[in-house]
Amino acid sequence: MADLMCRRLAISLVVHEWREADIYPALESLAASLGQAVDAGLLESANLFVVYNGRQGQPEGRRGRELSEFFPFPVQVLPTQPNQGYGRANNVLLHSLSPADFDAVLVMNPDVVIEREALSRLLWRLSGDPSCGLVAPRLLDPASGRDVHGCKRYPSVAVLAVRQFRFLQRFAFLLRLNDRYEYRDWQSDWVHRGVELCSGCFMLASLRFWRDVGGFDSRYFMYFEDFDVSLRGSKRGWVHVYEPAAVVRHSGGGAARKPMIHRWWFVKSAFRFFMNHGWRLWRVGRKRD
Repeated sequence: MADLMCRRLAISLVVHEWREADIYPALESLAASLGQAVDAGLLESANLFVVYNGRQGQPEGRRGRELSEFFPFPVQVLPTQPNQGYGRANNVLLHSLSPADFDAVLVMNPDVVIEREALSRLLWRLSGDPSCGLVAPRLLDPASGRDVHGCKRYPSVAVLAVRQFRFLQRFAFLLRLNDRYEYRDWQSDWVHRGVELCSGCFMLASLRFWRDVGGFDSRYFMYFEDFDVSLRGSKRGWVHVYEPAAVVRHSGGGAARKPMIHRWWFVKSAFRFFMNHGWRLWRVGRKRD
């Protein structure tokens, strides 16, 4: 494989509520996975940027010092109050990075736990393919160990309704639609190229990719910003890859299991997504495959 030198990594971690019990498991697993990638010769340096968009008045300087004592790689806290959304918060970092300093960027949630060899697997996949856009890990539920099915096909109004309203899930034909949306017709332990949509909980790509797509569309406050950036990347010729050998455990849930304000953000972002990329009432996927 050609060595594209994705060896200098920037990590963007957006935090809305600063609770050590929630953040530190993610950082512990991140540190271990980064260390393994360094030992494997796939990574030279890594910098963690904690983008804090929670309540104003938090002592960011002290938080940064605490993290620096705990985390074995350079750490910087970037305050972005008031909260203007997930995509805009990540863009604070994405728009400031220089190719002179970094080759790749990992955007991750604070509620993930990364298996030790995951970053090595992803960096190896990314560094060997100049057309690779986002490289997505296998996502597992931490409690059950089951696949979360983070990669998706292009959604339809029908499949989103099934996922939001549980009473619709009693109908087998609607569940089959959701199965197709979640790529359940895949062999989940095979590498797949040409993934349509990747989950925003863990997105690794070269800095060239992030600069080419311009980062996230900041008009999405929450939800669908990951689908939007996936599609914009594909339209510009990037190929997204699913790498099942890289395992990440994600404890987050969908909007249907969260407070009502999340449903409002979900519906608003879904409307914007369909207006930007095209409405689909029933069939999922952008092409028959």
